[in-house]
Amino acid sequence: MIYIMGTIAAGKTSLAKILAEDLQSPVYYEDVESNGLILNMLQKFYASGKQSRKANGAILQFAFLTFRYQQLRQAITQQNAVMDSSLESDFVMASQLHDHNEIDEADFNVYLTLSQEMQANINGSPWNGLPDLVIYLKIDSSHAINEIQQRGREMEDIKREPGLVDYYHRVHYAYEKWANGYPSSALLTIDREKYDYVHNVEDQNAVLDLIENKLKDLGKFSPKAFKKIKENRQP
Repeated sequence: MIYIMGTIAAGKTSLAKILAEDLQSPVYYEDVESNGLILNMLQKFYASGKQSRKANGAILQFAFLTFRYQQLRQAITQQNAVMDSSLESDFVMASQLHDHNEIDEADFNVYLTLSQEMQANINGSPWNGLPDLVIYLKIDSSHAINEIQQRGREMEDIKREPGLVDYYHRVHYAYEKWANGYPSSALLTIDREKYDYVHNVEDQNAVLDLIENKLKDLGKFSPKAFKKIKENRQP
């Protein structure tokens, strides 16, 4: 199991696609655009700044939690499944909303109970409850905001809602804080200011090498399988 973590628009989905193709592994996307229920709630969440986040934050996180749990139940049965969202990332987002009074205490306690029950339900055979590897995408906050703007979702547009800039910065800080204190699994940090794996083939190969060498060191490949992955990537 491989989790990809990072702030909004850090490049999680792009890396998940690239990595899964290279590993020939199953991949699970957050895929907001094709999930009409979550897209509708996100639009409400972003509609009018702090007011709409406070009104819709809890129900949005419950929906994301359920969706990610459904994905995880399937992913734990597969080898080296790649996930661009997870219960871990869901907790980071819900916690920062709670920390800024956009999910109240009562709703957050319900969220925590549900999250813990979901995690407990899938712990054990065939999975110990922890990812084999977490890939953290470290990116400058302003760079991430530029990426948000470039993907062109109207609901996320800072020109429509300038107050979103502060929200994006605080989400970035929440992930930085999480990464600095995450002790549970192997963590590999990829510097997005150094590697443009979306547009640069050399950077893409360098990032894939970093990840796959780490997986090999963790015993997730046999030497033969590792060699085959490298050979298949050659142009």
